[in-house]
Amino acid sequence: MVVRNAALAFSFGAVAAHWLPAAQALWACWMCGGVAIALAPRVRVLGAVLIGLGWGAWHGLDALDRRIEPACAEASVTGRIAGLPSESHGRGTIARRFVFVPESASCELRGPLRLMWLDGPPLRSDEHWSLRVRLKSPRAGANAQGFDAEAWFVRDKLAATGYVVRGRRLETPAAAGGGHSVGALRQGIRDRMAELPLVHGGVLAALTLGDKSAIPRDKVDLYRRTGTMHLLVISGLHVGIVTAFGFLAGRALGLVTALAPRATGVGTALALTSAYVVLAGAGLSLLRAFAMSVAAMVAVLSGRTSAPSAAFAYALAVVLVIDPMAPLSSGFWLSFGAVAVLLGFFVPRPRRLSWLISAVVAQLAIATVFVPATTGITGLVHPLGIGVNLVAVPTVTLLLVPLALSGVAMIATPLGAWLLTAADFVVHLLETVLAFADRIAPIYVASHDGWLVWIVVAAAVSLLPTSRLARTLLMATATMVLLLPRPALPWGHVDVTVLDVGQGTAVLVETASHTLVYDTGPLFPSGRDTGAGVVLPAVRGRGWARIDRLLLSHGDIDHVGGARSVLAGMPVGDVLAGESVPGIGTQPCQAGLSWHWDGVAFSVLSPDSDHLLTGNNASCVVMIETASRRILLTGDIEAIVERRLRVPAVDVLLVPHHGSATSSTAAMVAATRPRFAIVAAGFDNHFGHPHPHVVARYRNQGSHIVSTGASGAVRWRSTDPMTVTVQRCVESPYWRSASAFPRSTAVRCEWRTLDH
Repeated sequence: MVVRNAALAFSFGAVAAHWLPAAQALWACWMCGGVAIALAPRVRVLGAVLIGLGWGAWHGLDALDRRIEPACAEASVTGRIAGLPSESHGRGTIARRFVFVPESASCELRGPLRLMWLDGPPLRSDEHWSLRVRLKSPRAGANAQGFDAEAWFVRDKLAATGYVVRGRRLETPAAAGGGHSVGALRQGIRDRMAELPLVHGGVLAALTLGDKSAIPRDKVDLYRRTGTMHLLVISGLHVGIVTAFGFLAGRALGLVTALAPRATGVGTALALTSAYVVLAGAGLSLLRAFAMSVAAMVAVLSGRTSAPSAAFAYALAVVLVIDPMAPLSSGFWLSFGAVAVLLGFFVPRPRRLSWLISAVVAQLAIATVFVPATTGITGLVHPLGIGVNLVAVPTVTLLLVPLALSGVAMIATPLGAWLLTAADFVVHLLETVLAFADRIAPIYVASHDGWLVWIVVAAAVSLLPTSRLARTLLMATATMVLLLPRPALPWGHVDVTVLDVGQGTAVLVETASHTLVYDTGPLFPSGRDTGAGVVLPAVRGRGWARIDRLLLSHGDIDHVGGARSVLAGMPVGDVLAGESVPGIGTQPCQAGLSWHWDGVAFSVLSPDSDHLLTGNNASCVVMIETASRRILLTGDIEAIVERRLRVPAVDVLLVPHHGSATSSTAAMVAATRPRFAIVAAGFDNHFGHPHPHVVARYRNQGSHIVSTGASGAVRWRSTDPMTVTVQRCVESPYWRSASAFPRSTAVRCEWRTLDH
């Protein structure tokens, strides 16, 4: 009991360290204090909490300290490729991504690099290369919704991200001998699977090798929409199957030989489980399941039974000792959360149900908690999600995984190919069911400022064996909060958010009952775009069921690159554009066009209907007016168009052309005199946006310059016109705060402190 409580207390501290407002340098004090307190029997739990807090804080600070300095923006490095490289196709190029572990470099590198090589040669795990690379601190867009890439970067303790300029493969003794490392083995299995005529080879690679990058994006979207994304991740249940099979096989071997059956079974189980965990990449769920499997096998070998809660506590503590950055991964919460739900539901209750009914009840119990939990991650819930999982989970666990693992184990034989082909057919049947369910659109749920967390807590408590009245009240509270309508803007007011899409533009505009998206951000050479990665999550996170109007300022790829993804992922009323966009049907956005939504006026100021402008100067310029406030969206117009415009003073200005020196003329700045001049630009971009002269012009007019590159997404509401909210504020996690990056100034939430 004492050891279990100490393990839970340590785990609590290690997790809490990542939700402190800043990376803490006091970790040594906490750990020393924790050790001192732990010596007193009555307060050992507090000591364990402090030790865990110090352990987590130490590694969090270490992750930030590993980031490169500006002097290391271009370097020559020598090292090896870690893990399985991935590749994607887009815009006529092949983008190869991989993690590179430097062994020597022309500047100080204290961690791995995540690199991209456009149209580079084929890459294999554990190869050694000499590379010329261009690097930057591992930074990504900061938005309220969507994937937090910066948490991912700090979780892996990356020193930098970047791309390869040129490189040369190095011959090493291991490479000359064909390679016998784990990475080479995993690479060989993946190559062999790629040679087989498998339709769903990416899914099989994910389930056996942990190679999720092999799954096509459209399939990932299918699993996400139907609430079955967890099926693509190797779960602890898969490890349990391997452990059980190994124990039974080893015990049978012991019975037919002179070996002790129980010891042989345990040894075989641990050997097979260890091999599987290493082969699959030793992810979080695998480490957790492996720790619990070891505990179970030790109990079998000793003839003792331990409380399930103790095994859970030990596994949690072991994972956090091995990987203290684990809480930054959603897989950590989903993996341990599922086990916690099952323990909380089944352990206090005597078993009176058959195994089949128990399995169904277990799925329902997990769904009760995980539907709101995954809704917080994906922003959606599928009406048939629970029913689909009742079919999909047993299919994957009892049929697909055994076939796939057996096929990989015997991949060098003809039988292995047959087993993988059978597993491929099972995936086909599964995705047929998912495609049928996908005919019903998912429900997109607006984020209610943390309400989903309380729903998860309420749902979890409702599963405990408390009184019926308590469960009824908790479930009623959760249901009421889930169905709580999204707070609507008052009539005559507007909400404007400039998203952080890097070097590009995307703006959300919302009135009481209408929505507009102005530009959709860039499309990258790899084929990835911010329409799918940033705009759609932001739209869905607001609870928008549709976009009433999509307005594309002009045809540059940093403004319209995500348009196709937005049109494919969300109902859109109509599309206006300053100039034609290839592949997208649009209506002309021309001066004189105007409309009113909910007491807010929208009017197009440029370009004229008979204009001959192209490119930047063809940008659609839109004025948004409430009863007393004005917002001007300018696209990429330059001096030639600015001189033609007759604009009044505004409260918010989307600075033309990302703050380029060719725009924001003195006359334009003097005429608009914006309270907030928002620059949509990438952090430390190579264009130098915003230009220092442009910044000086706005400051001379008393404007407050806010750049998405430094501040993250910027939100302004006409209901509170003297304030803007920026994503990288003091309330952000420590890995997102601007002070965590070189060459940036701390950003605060209040507008009076936004001058930087």
